[in-house]
Order: sequence, then C-alpha cells, then structure tokens
Amino acid sequence: MDVEVFLTHSNVTEDDVRDRSVVVIDVLRACSTIATALQNGARAVMPVPDMAEASKIAANLDPDVYRLGGERDAEKIEGYNLGNSPLEYSREQVEDRDVILNTTNGTKALSRARTASHLVAGCFLNAGRVVDFIREAGRDVAIICAGRQNRLSLEDTLCAGLMLERLWDGAEPDAATDSAHTAFTLFHTDRHDVGAALRRANHAQNLVDRGYSDDVDYCFQVDALPVLPYYTDNRLVLYEDLASAPLDGDGDASRDTA
Repeated sequence: MDVEVFLTHSNVTEDDVRDRSVVVIDVLRACSTIATALQNGARAVMPVPDMAEASKIAANLDPDVYRLGGERDAEKIEGYNLGNSPLEYSREQVEDRDVILNTTNGTKALSRARTASHLVAGCFLNAGRVVDFIREAGRDVAIICAGRQNRLSLEDTLCAGLMLERLWDGAEPDAATDSAHTAFTLFHTDRHDVGAALRRANHAQNLVDRGYSDDVDYCFQVDALPVLPYYTDNRLVLYEDLASAPLDGDGDASRDTA
C-alpha cells in the first residue's frame, strides 16, 4: 500500500487523490467538529469552501432542518447559527439536522479531495477508526493535512504521524515518501509526551488565547469518538449508517462526487 502525505492542502490536485483512499485531517477544528456533530445525531455535514456556497445551499433549505456553522480567523461568522467549536455541536443543536460547514482550512481541504475513491474526515478523536478503514479499503492512501493559512500545522502533522505509526505497526517502510517520513518521524520524536508537543502548536496557543482552551483539550483526545465521517453525495455521513455496504469485495464504493 502506497501512502502519501500532504502537509498542507494548498497544492493538492485531482491527480493526487484519484483512485486513492483519502483522509483529510483538521484537528483544530473542522474534522473534530464534523465527527462530533455526526456522533451527536446530525444527519449529515456538508463541507463548503466559502460563504457564497454556504449561503446558496442554505437558501434552498427549510431553516428548521439545518444549522449553518463556520468560522473566519477562529471566530463564528456573523449570522451563522454555530461557529467551529465542536463543543457547540451538541445533540440539542444538531440532532436530525443537516450542518452546512464553512471553515478557513478544513472544508477547503475536503473540497479539494472530493474526487477520491474514498474520502473520510480524520482527527485525533477518531484516529483508530480511520486506520481501520484504510486497512479495510485496501487502496493506496493520501493523507491531507489541512494546515493553517497554507502552512504546516503541528497538530495535523502529528495526527498524520500517529495514523502512520499504527498503519505501519511502528516500523517505517523503506519506500516512504519524504512527507510521510516527516510526519512519522515527528510523531516518533514526541510520542512519549504528545500532549505537551500539541500544546506548543501555534494554532493551539492562538485558540487558548482567544478563550477556546476547552476546545483544545477536547480535540487532543485520542480515540474518544469511534466514528467515521464518510463523504458521499456532497456530504459527510456516518459510514456505518450508509444504506448499502460502502465497500464491495474489491474495496470499491459507489458514491456521487459530482
């Protein structure tokens, strides 16, 4: 199984994700928010790249059946129901509703990867579940770190490294790419105190300074939510809730990426 890692989403192309199982990682906070919303009963999360697309979708829905969520510069967008704090996406807020989500980095990364054979949202909260799915799908893999403002983010890279550590059973293969080696090595260096390393991350410190320390603590929990947000029909849903078996005997799924 070939594994490629992209340390930011900014240069990802359709060729990079074609015929691969793709994991988009945005630890702080989009993918953590997506996993939490689905865990708390949201019917689906629709990731959109910008406010214009979010408004277009919302205009065609009954206000009672959706929540509009998102952020710019870490703060809730004016007029939205919710921001990008996973703790806002309680069962009371999202159960039996669709979530339209628009964030600075994470939803843009998901939009770039939408033509993948399989596309899932990953974070520390569901790292183990993601690795299980990668093995189950049996395809070459692309792990896309959303990054922050087109730059590497420590938390996303460490999360990619954790997934590689598990996928490779702790032993880096000889043929690992430079970026996969970087993520794996970084995690190995900090594995005995990953929490301390994560709290040094620039984005984590920025969120703490803005009063979101509870978000940081929540998002850095490993394997707390064994859920798999799976992209199909332009939305993320719980993999387990899909009406038909997503993977056939060849590791293929039928899904609309138009």
